[in-house]
Amino acid sequence: MFAGFRSRFAAASLSLCAFLSWSGPSPCRALVSDSAVGDEQPAPVELSLPPSTGKRVEVMAHVAAAALAEESEPGQAEKHKRRALDLDPSNLAVAQGLATIHLGREEVPEALAVLKDALSRNPRSADVALRIASIYVVKLRKFDSAERYAKQALRTAPDSIDPYQTLYSIYRANGRMSEAAAILDQAARRKENKDAEFWAGLGDLRELHDRGQSTDAVSHDKAPALAHYRRAAELGRQDAAVLLRAHNYFFAYGHLEDAVTSAQRLLVLQPSDALTRERLAFALNALGRQEEALSELETVVADNPASLAAYREHGRILLERGDHAGALQKFEKALLLNDEDPRLYLQLVELCLKSGSEDRAVWWLSQARGKFSRLPELPYYEGQILGQLKRWKEALLAFDMAADLAAKYQPSFLSAEFHFQHGVTAERAGEHAGSEKHFRACLALDDKFAPALNYLGYMWAEKGQNLAEAEQFIRRALEQEPDNAAYLDSLGWVLYRQGRYQEALPQLERAVVLSAEDSDPTVHEHLGDLYDRLGRRPDAIASWEKAVALEGSSKELPAKLQAARGSASSETDEAKAAR
Repeated sequence: MFAGFRSRFAAASLSLCAFLSWSGPSPCRALVSDSAVGDEQPAPVELSLPPSTGKRVEVMAHVAAAALAEESEPGQAEKHKRRALDLDPSNLAVAQGLATIHLGREEVPEALAVLKDALSRNPRSADVALRIASIYVVKLRKFDSAERYAKQALRTAPDSIDPYQTLYSIYRANGRMSEAAAILDQAARRKENKDAEFWAGLGDLRELHDRGQSTDAVSHDKAPALAHYRRAAELGRQDAAVLLRAHNYFFAYGHLEDAVTSAQRLLVLQPSDALTRERLAFALNALGRQEEALSELETVVADNPASLAAYREHGRILLERGDHAGALQKFEKALLLNDEDPRLYLQLVELCLKSGSEDRAVWWLSQARGKFSRLPELPYYEGQILGQLKRWKEALLAFDMAADLAAKYQPSFLSAEFHFQHGVTAERAGEHAGSEKHFRACLALDDKFAPALNYLGYMWAEKGQNLAEAEQFIRRALEQEPDNAAYLDSLGWVLYRQGRYQEALPQLERAVVLSAEDSDPTVHEHLGDLYDRLGRRPDAIASWEKAVALEGSSKELPAKLQAARGSASSETDEAKAAR
């Protein structure tokens, strides 16, 4: 195959020489033999060419020979490039190639010499000037020399983004940030520039620069980068690469209208771009255009049934619209695509809870717990859901498992809040000793954790234990939240349990007033009990009647109320008889 290719090249060279022979009378010998092509060297072909044309042919032959020898005979490739450059010192492509060979061997001075000679013969070549500048920066760390050549490139090509990028990099690498900002401002003044790539590149540079500034100094709603990307998107309406760069910026920084417009233009050019269509749907949803978002997501799924992001976003939109069944279906499809992400399980659990399917939520959590056996979050959430279902024994087992996993794999998970929830669950499950242990662990981490102070104090008050310490804990909770009705009720109740009825009265009455909008039957029952102790039977009956009418009142309250009513009726009859 390779020999055949070389033979074809030889034929092409001969044809080129023959074609050029029409242009003049001077003789020229085609350098096919110098190109080392063909197994049997053909006799030199005599041609009649002008001297300039003959030189060009010879240069082309050496360039072609160098290209053929590039991989197999790099030494010969360099030889042909040098010969071509000797024949045509102004040939920039050959000079660049020879410089690359030198740089590959770390021959930096030789590479610079070749490029500088080429630049002296082509002083308006911005590419060569920038190549020299980059060598000075990367290889020699000589910023002054690099800056001089980059400025030469800028004078030659002020509407190309490359010189600005090079100068910005030089200034930034040298710690000259004010000059770096100034070169970007200089580029921004090229208002008449119609090159979309220029403005996209300037947007990239400005975004990079602004990202390094303090958040107070840059507002992304007024950032220069936004204006540059908008200009790039407008000028590059038919340039997918430019549009994508602008769209990435718009989407990343929440410029949703721009993100939608650029995505729609991109999809005209690239209809099968699933990622852009997904982003378009996200932006439309964020703008409240849900119907359009759903339409785009359906297109994504039709083209790519394995689009995890599309299913998740579709599910979120349906959830916002109250379609719990539809949302659950989308999230379950997402889970089938990626069951390695525990967050998807938790999203399903959350959805089940919102739709009232607590048992299903517990099932999904059990599946997740079996798959991610080291994550304490999963049994923790399972315990919370089981608590909502009043399945306290099971909930406590889940909390115990979460605590064991956290102790082994994630100690930071054992926060004050976790210990508090653990304590509440243990108390509801009837494990009072364990409950006290968990509350004390909570307070060891945060001695001002008011819910734990109140809960432990109230638990002791209910059992008639540690009443002095219970009062102390509850008062500490009230120091932080003096208008908390539940804490005031706890204080009134612990005073009641100590027989300090007159001290308890203002606490309980204030608790009733503060909880008027969200009445708690326990608060009314406690106040009724206190009124009864103080001999105020009608007031006690009134409070108990309010308590029994509320959801969650105690099972003993109806009998207590009935007995009180009978007693009050009997006293009234005796009073009438006496009169």
